[in-house]
Order: sequence, then C-alpha cells, then structure tokens
Amino acid sequence: MKKLINDPQNVVREELEGIEQAHADLVRVSYEPNFIVRADAPVQGKVALVSGGGSGHEPLHAGFVGHGMLDAACPGQVFTSPTPDQMLAAAQSVDAGAGVLFIVKNYSGDMMNFQMAAEMLDRENATVIVNDDVAVENSTYTTGRRGVAGTLIVEKIVGAAAERGGGLAELKALGDAVNKATASMGVALTSCTVPAAGKPTFQIGIDEMEMGVGIHGEPGRRRVKLTSADEIAEELTGSILKDLSLQRG
Repeated sequence: MKKLINDPQNVVREELEGIEQAHADLVRVSYEPNFIVRADAPVQGKVALVSGGGSGHEPLHAGFVGHGMLDAACPGQVFTSPTPDQMLAAAQSVDAGAGVLFIVKNYSGDMMNFQMAAEMLDRENATVIVNDDVAVENSTYTTGRRGVAGTLIVEKIVGAAAERGGGLAELKALGDAVNKATASMGVALTSCTVPAAGKPTFQIGIDEMEMGVGIHGEPGRRRVKLTSADEIAEELTGSILKDLSLQRG
C-alpha cells in the first residue's frame, strides 16, 4: 500500500506537530511524553476524561479531544498501546480536582498500561472498559471482546455528560451503560500496512474478505469469498442485533 509519509519512525511525531499547528485554538500538544489536551484544560469543577491507544486509528482518539468530548488523549506508536507515563502525565495535566475517568479499549496492552497509570495516579479516578466487538469473544490480544468503534460513542456521550457537570461515579455508570448498549462488527477487503513494517499485515485473496476483522488486522470469525453489499450488511447487522437482543418497538 502506497503512503505519503517521510520517515516511518517519525510518523507519530509529525502527526502531532500537524495537529498542533492546525488546531492550536482547540488543543495543546505535549511531547516526551506524547499527549494531547483540550486548550482550556484543566476545566475547574469538571471530571476529566482521558483515553488513548495506538496511532493509526485517527481521528480516534486525538480527534475527539475538545469541548464535550475528551480532555486528553494519549497516542502510542502505530497500533501500539501508549505507555503508563503518557497516561499519568496526561491525567495530571487535565485533572482539576473532580477526578479522572479513563476510557479504555479492551486490548491487553491498553488494559495493562492504563491500569498501571490509574494505580500511580494519586487522585480519584475510575475506568470504563469498552468491548463492543461482537465478532470474537477472545483472541490473542484480548480477554473478552475487543473494544473498537464503540469507543467513540462512549467518549461522545460521557463527554457531553461530563461537560454538564456529572460526577465521577455518575459518569462511570453512564459509560458502562453506553458500552453495554453498543455493539459493532467489522469486515476487511484488504490488509493495512503499518509504516514501520512496510508490508501488509496479512495476505488475503483478491476475491476474499475477512468477516469480523479486528482494528489491527486480527483474524475475525472466518475468511470467505467476496459477496454482495446486501449480504455483507445482513451478516454484520444480524450479528449486532442478535448480540443486543433488540426487539421491534
């Protein structure tokens, strides 16, 4: 896959520099460790929302920092969890005394590092774990379901509640409820190429697709022949509706 980049080792740094120059009215960027905070942080009397994950999923999470959304985002290297020191520094930068709510996707690296940061943070905090992917219950990368697109739903809804002045316990309960009511499933027609690797993450035939693929290219439910858009949508939505046990009305 062709990419418009300079040095693969500098992709994240240059991305952060670009965000800083383009959106200085909305966010501030810290380097060493890398994190992004809303321009008016810390906001007095407000619970601070902190999330993050490997780069390569933009606009998540950097694009969801701002009013009514996240107070801080920690970008790791491409498809690699940010480190505990990033999360700790970000949390300390945005906490105004009302506490910190971490929003974490259910991947082993993210879970471990955010937990370490939460333990090191000597301020009141809580965590919402997002695990909306219905494709697989367990994989090499997770214990339980993966956290994927549902993360932005949690960030938007809990972010709005935090902006209205919700307390830490209230926001934690809301985040858990939103996650429970959110389900998603993905499909891949091709593999992505991580810049540092320089080659596709996995090989797939020109007439094949991966049903239920993970956001880093992890295997899904099965590999099948490419079919019509209607049939793909039927399987994806059918799996989601079954998982949520939705009823008409």
